Amino acid sequence: MNHNLNHTYTKLDWFVILCFFMFPVTFLTVRHGVHVSLFALVLLAAYHCWSGKAPKIELHYPLDTLMLLTFAGLFLSVLISQVFRGAMHFAAFDGPSRILLAGVVFLLLKSLNISYIKILSIAVPVGLICVFLSVQLNPGAYWGERYATYFVDPNTLGAQAFILGLLSLLMIGWDGRQSKALMVLQVLGGILGLYVSVGSGSRGGWLTAPFILLLILLLRLGDISHASKLQKQKMWLQTLAICIGICFVSLIGFYFSEKLSARIISGYFEILNWFTGANLDTSAGARLSMWKFGFQFANESLLFGYGEEKNMMQVLQNSPLNIAANETAINTMALTGPHSDILSKLLSVGLFGLGAYLSLLLVPFSIFWKRRNALDFNVKQAARIGLFYITGIFIAGLSNEQLSLKYLCTFYGLMIAVLLAQVLHKPSAGRIN
Repeated sequence: MNHNLNHTYTKLDWFVILCFFMFPVTFLTVRHGVHVSLFALVLLAAYHCWSGKAPKIELHYPLDTLMLLTFAGLFLSVLISQVFRGAMHFAAFDGPSRILLAGVVFLLLKSLNISYIKILSIAVPVGLICVFLSVQLNPGAYWGERYATYFVDPNTLGAQAFILGLLSLLMIGWDGRQSKALMVLQVLGGILGLYVSVGSGSRGGWLTAPFILLLILLLRLGDISHASKLQKQKMWLQTLAICIGICFVSLIGFYFSEKLSARIISGYFEILNWFTGANLDTSAGARLSMWKFGFQFANESLLFGYGEEKNMMQVLQNSPLNIAANETAINTMALTGPHSDILSKLLSVGLFGLGAYLSLLLVPFSIFWKRRNALDFNVKQAARIGLFYITGIFIAGLSNEQLSLKYLCTFYGLMIAVLLAQVLHKPSAGRIN
């Protein structure tokens, strides 16, 4: 934070920095901890908006308006669905309201002259270290042999820890812009995040790796195409060495980690047995059955969905699709949800909810993509981290809901708000670079 000693932080800046630093640290370790940061920043934004004190929160048309509508999309889709179905269920607004409030926070953060990506590069690895300590202090206390915390299940913990672990490693500044101590912290946080993910056995989280790596390669090829002839040769060699290194580390991990290899091999045979019909009652088989049944069931109320009321089990049981082949899928969906963000939004809110969910991913993704090669290093890094993060959330969300529970919605909303604030903030003379 001391790259520019001439920049003076106000009390407001320090309070925002504290809130922003704490939300990744408390995310997976302290129940409701991530909400404290959100509500504190919302109250601060409301105070400055109504009092008219500096910094002045401004709404720039059309981009800020578009972002506010994007943050409000899920909330509005739930409202429209419930009004047209004539069944109000206020608990369904819990998660979407957190994302809506994150849109208000975005306007506040964008008006401040703070280098958020630098704080994020510290807070994320610190949070992962805290998660590691949490599961080590209570081994097997919450979910048998799979890592979990007292309020986070193994699938969610594994997916989020894996994505954040990759982000911690990807935020390392190999160009000499940061201290060695910070680099060590990021490497340690990244490795521990991946370790926790392996211990949790979350295969859906691991599935994000090839997609994020492909995106990294695509961005790398773009960087090479804009480099000089002399630099291109060096960058190609570096890229080849990194690809070989990743393949080598992956093979070593598969060979030496029994948890990793066993889960991957079992997943392969579970999927194979589902397609052949040999065994449908497996973890992966149940998910595939839920996808098949879920899309069939969604067609019966495609526009507005079925809501998230407690009578969902009755609706499922009374459906003509309730046949023996779908029994496992129905029971699993009724007890634990559809295990997919797409199905969750489609079944509960219909096409409006699915559109709002996809917009919440695609609109920020498009903004980050446009700024991926920005001249400002902070903007460029924030844009690329945003691309990796959204890709990870989408892929992990195909097999395990990542935007369903309140704390997951709060974290996603704050992450997108702060990364967009970094990318869209107009530099001033006191900006840290």
